[in-house]
Amino acid sequence: MYLRRIGVGHLFFALSFAVIGAFSFVARDFLLFQQPVPQHIPWRETLACISAVLMLVPGIGMLFPAIATRSTLILTAFVALWVVALQIPRALAHPLVELNWLGVGEDTTMAAGGWLIYCGLAARNDGSIRIARILFGLALVPIGLSHFFYLQSAVALVPTWMPLRTPLTLLTGAGHIAAGLAILVGVVPRLAATLEAVMQSLITVICWASAVIAAPTSRTAWVTLCISTAITAAAWAVAESYGRLGEIKRTAQR
Repeated sequence: MYLRRIGVGHLFFALSFAVIGAFSFVARDFLLFQQPVPQHIPWRETLACISAVLMLVPGIGMLFPAIATRSTLILTAFVALWVVALQIPRALAHPLVELNWLGVGEDTTMAAGGWLIYCGLAARNDGSIRIARILFGLALVPIGLSHFFYLQSAVALVPTWMPLRTPLTLLTGAGHIAAGLAILVGVVPRLAATLEAVMQSLITVICWASAVIAAPTSRTAWVTLCISTAITAAAWAVAESYGRLGEIKRTAQR
């Protein structure tokens, strides 16, 4: 069965965006932080619906082998558009606001992860794989720094039943930065990406699944959970890409 053969990153990336698209379509709105579209833009609601379809349909399409490759490429290109058209201009307009770079980082991780999933489906083994990993590593740095710049806000996102919330938040930020730098310079990159994926998985479950349980009717809680899941899936896709590249090389040598 096809679903049994795809990677963890692929599966959860697809499911996350399918659910996000559904929520966005029902709300007739963009994803706020991930898609900072100005309120005054003409035809905003119509564009939001188109955006929702561009997440929902490719997300579902990624689960079907006949259209998975094309669906992944469409979804990845759309997320990359968020980075180029929405996040980077905002960050460059206010370069000293770390929150803006956090937006660049989060969207870039998803775009990079999506591209690596696409490369796996298309059996690509070229320089774009290395570029995607570099972009993913770079993107982790502002994500990690946000834990230090906005420490109290970050701590507030951790459930109150968790002990040592402040030290754990600082450790998490340092972990993001360390993983990003390790991937960038190529020092145990597969281990770094795997540990990043494990850490991000724990964050998704502990912080965002708990938020949904606490407020099950909150659209924001559900969307945030799905975004965190998509970032987690991207991290798993990066980790899986190292093993997949090794398999491609062994096959080529036979």
